[in-house]
Amino acid sequence: MIIYTIDLFDKQTEDLILEVNIPKKNLDPISKIMGWDEEDKMDFINGVAVFNVNKVQATSLGILFETIFDTDNYIIQMSAGEDNDR
Repeated sequence: MIIYTIDLFDKQTEDLILEVNIPKKNLDPISKIMGWDEEDKMDFINGVAVFNVNKVQATSLGILFETIFDTDNYIIQMSAGEDNDR
């Protein structure tokens, strides 16, 4: 099973601070926020992609997830991959 996450890393230590699971139903709006072409979208859906999130994208993702993604202190990435715990 493929899982989709928004990952926040500390800018100084690069430690993973927070991982937010992305429900599959949110993939279409996220694709629009990220500005992906069809190939990027399919790579993400198929679990073979990681994308950096810029400040504008982080603001829009924050609205979608009803939270704030702090780009001043964190590196934000979207990732997809196999869930090895299941």
